[in-house]
Amino acid sequence: MTVTPTDLSLPTPVQQPIDLGAVPGPFVVVHSLTTLVDVAINRDLMGLPKSTTLGGVERMRVSAQSLTRAARHYIRARSQTGVHGVNTRSLPGRTADHLREHGIDAADALPAAALIVTAAGPSIDLAHPDRTLAPLYIADSAPSVLAELLLEHWDDLREERMAMEDAITAASPAEPGRKRRRPAAKASSKGKADTVPEEIKATAQQALAPGAATDIALFGRMLPELPNGDIRSAAMMAHAFAVDAKEIVTDDFVTSDEWGSGGIFSSKLGEQYLSSGTLYRFAALDRRLLRANLAAAGADTTTVEHTAQSTERDWATAVAYSLPEAKRSRTGSWAPPTLIVAATTAAAYTAAAAFEAPIPPPAGIAAAHRLTSFLGHLGLHAGIARWLPPDTEAAPRLPEGITWQDGRP
Repeated sequence: MTVTPTDLSLPTPVQQPIDLGAVPGPFVVVHSLTTLVDVAINRDLMGLPKSTTLGGVERMRVSAQSLTRAARHYIRARSQTGVHGVNTRSLPGRTADHLREHGIDAADALPAAALIVTAAGPSIDLAHPDRTLAPLYIADSAPSVLAELLLEHWDDLREERMAMEDAITAASPAEPGRKRRRPAAKASSKGKADTVPEEIKATAQQALAPGAATDIALFGRMLPELPNGDIRSAAMMAHAFAVDAKEIVTDDFVTSDEWGSGGIFSSKLGEQYLSSGTLYRFAALDRRLLRANLAAAGADTTTVEHTAQSTERDWATAVAYSLPEAKRSRTGSWAPPTLIVAATTAAAYTAAAAFEAPIPPPAGIAAAHRLTSFLGHLGLHAGIARWLPPDTEAAPRLPEGITWQDGRP
C-alpha cells in the first residue's frame, strides 16, 4: 500500500501585515484589546499569574519583557530576512564549530575562536573558552562571519593563536590528582588579543554591529564591552493589563491508570493558577531611532530605508498578534485581538488612563468603545483599525484619521 505523505511545506499562516509605511509621522503606535480565558500566560516566582493594581482593583498583568520576547520570536518566524538577533554566551564555541566544518583541527579551532571573539571586544573565561563571560545579544550570523575572517588571516595570526592556546592551557582545570598551577579563579581573556592588527579587529567588531540584525536595531541591547555596543531600543513595550478585575481559578490536575480496572484516578499531582481578562496592550516605535540604529552597520540610505519599512511592518504586526506561549498546550493561551488601532503620531502616548476605572463584565465591547473615545484625545495622525467581533453594529466609532481595514465594519 502506497501512502502519500501529507504536504507540510506550506508556510505558517501570517496575519495581514500592518503597514503604515505611506503614513508620515515620527512614531508608530499600536493599541489593542485581547480577551484571554483561564490562562497561565505570565507567572511570578510563586507560580501565580502576574498582577497589578489600578483604580484600587487588582488586575491581570503580562510583563513587557515576556511580550517583547514573544514579539521577537514572532518576527523571527515570519521575517523574510535571514539574519536575526540571538541572546547567547556560546559565540566562541559556535565560531569554533564553523572552523571545524572548514577542516580546522579541533585543538586549533577553539583557541582561534577565542582570539577573534576577544579581538571583537567580549571577554571570555579562559578556563571555559567556549563561552563569553557575559551574555551577548548579537546577529546569529556572527559565528560564520568571524570564522571566515579567521580563515582569511589564519597564517597571519599564527603567533596570536598560539599565545591564546597557551593562555587557555594555563587556565584549564588541573587533572584529577594533580595540583593546579594557579588558584581556580576565573582567568580573563583581556589583553590576550592586543596584538591582533587593528584592521582585523575592526572587521571582527563589525560582525557584532547592531545593524547586522534588524531585531537588535529594533529592540536595542546593552553590551558595554563592544564599541557602540549599547544601543537604545527603538521600540517601546508597555506592560499589558486587564481592563476588568482579576479573578484567579485554581486548577487541580490528576492522572489515571489507563490499564487499571474501573478507571480509578490517582491522587492529585498538582495544581496551577489561571486567570482571565481583557488585556489592553500598547507599544510604540521611534522611526528616527530605528533608522539611526540600522545605519550603524554602514548600509547606504536606500538600503536603510527599505529595511526600516520592512522592519516596521514586522514589528507592528508582531506586537498586535503575538502572545507569550506560556502553557498553551494546556490552557490554549493564543488568542487574536478583538480590536487593533495602529497609527502614526507626534507623541507616543499610552491610553492606559482610559481604564483606571475597571469595566464590569462583559468587558470586551465596552472596552473598545472606551479605548477609541480616549484615543481621540491623543493626537493620532492617521492609521488603520481592525475589528474581530462579527457584530459590526457594535463596532466603536474611530478617531478622526483612522479607518477600518478593508472597509470593515
